[in-house]
Amino acid sequence: MRNMDRKGGLLVLAFLLLSILPVVAQKSPAQMLRAVYQKLSKVKDYTVEATIRADIPLIKILPVNAIVYFKQPDKIKVESKGIAILPRQGFGDLLKIIRDTSSYTAVFTGKEKIGVSITQIVSIIPNADTGELVLAKFWIDYARNLVLKSQLTTRTAGTMQIEYFYTTQLALGLPDKMIFMVDIKKFKIPKAMASDANTAPRPSKTNEKEGKKGVITIELKNYKINTGLKDSFFIQK
Repeated sequence: MRNMDRKGGLLVLAFLLLSILPVVAQKSPAQMLRAVYQKLSKVKDYTVEATIRADIPLIKILPVNAIVYFKQPDKIKVESKGIAILPRQGFGDLLKIIRDTSSYTAVFTGKEKIGVSITQIVSIIPNADTGELVLAKFWIDYARNLVLKSQLTTRTAGTMQIEYFYTTQLALGLPDKMIFMVDIKKFKIPKAMASDANTAPRPSKTNEKEGKKGVITIELKNYKINTGLKDSFFIQK
């Protein structure tokens, strides 16, 4: 009798697992993006302390501490004593891109394991070919509705890849660390650093290809969320 009960319990467990798996498998690309959007949209604004480290070929850049202010959908303000190289695409573009589902076509383009997470890769193709965005790819941890990596290709900034790491604000989808890989040919370097780039020695042929990419690491801490930042705060004076 005990063996029959045990077998019955295993059959019930197997049935429950099989009933859950199709739900995950049946999620469309648009539904996955919508779930990510719903998590992020809970954050109306935030203030966060940032430490920015940039490894840009030909330019010596010291780490910079900054305060980053953000408000939905795309308002951003950075305060720092030094020159902060901050790729703005990584902070507001994700929400802007996935918000209007009628403006793009989303398709599955593979799966990839990142750390311990299995991610579904969702590619976004704009329906109009006149906008700034050419192509976007998102590596989505669909069990937690998190984007672990993205790749944005735009007309003016080239291709940028971003990795996201989460700890303290996991429930709201806000990262504690971001690593950007940028296309140096199209990345806008602050004017104050342009002279350093012009006077620095040119790369040799052996490392010329490596010099086309730059890495910017941003560590974020002490989030203050939904404090009611006003639109007027972001107006440049």
